[in-house]
Amino acid sequence: MPSTTSRHFIQPSRPVSEPCVRAFDVLCKSVDACESFHVIFRQLRSAAGRGTTTDAEQDTLRAMLVFACAGLDSCLKQLVGDALQSIIDRDRGAQETFTENVRRKLPDIEKSRDLLAALLTASNPRMTLLERVVDDLVADSLQSVAQLSKVAGAFNVKSSELGDMRALKDAFDARNQIIHEMDINFSANRSRRPRRQSDMERLTKTVLDAAARLLEKVDNKLLN
Repeated sequence: MPSTTSRHFIQPSRPVSEPCVRAFDVLCKSVDACESFHVIFRQLRSAAGRGTTTDAEQDTLRAMLVFACAGLDSCLKQLVGDALQSIIDRDRGAQETFTENVRRKLPDIEKSRDLLAALLTASNPRMTLLERVVDDLVADSLQSVAQLSKVAGAFNVKSSELGDMRALKDAFDARNQIIHEMDINFSANRSRRPRRQSDMERLTKTVLDAAARLLEKVDNKLLN
């Protein structure tokens, strides 16, 4: 692994609060993976010389972005599981979001009988509700602007504080094309979409930065 001064993707600052540490560790592993793919790409490029990027080089760029999005997903899920309860206990906005999430689970008595039965027989009803909310937040992939915003909102963090939402959407759209379509452009002779190095570096950094910013916001809330 190259030295810190020569890295393209820089590790985030280590959080002070204990509930953020495991999410930080997950994000660091993702950053390291993206850095490794970036190093491999540069090595392949150097060996190939000038000219159009090869399929192997293109796949390395694709893998770099995919690992960044997977790292974001894993980091956020870890952060929700470890830190959300502490944030709700001390942040009024997060408490209000928690209350609203619970309210949406109670549309009417008939549909909520299972939940009500669980609450009435639980030793800690509030913890039971919190577990349900956490399960809902982490049930789906968190690799979209909507899901990222939903998680940020649970921590009472505005999505606009995590970076450029348009750039994040571009990153997630590219990730979906790579993962779900193998990056094949069916309208252009079924060739694979070419990915520019500068674009993939920018999108990867956008995703990693969003995770790092949310982690920092949550850490700061826990320290206040």
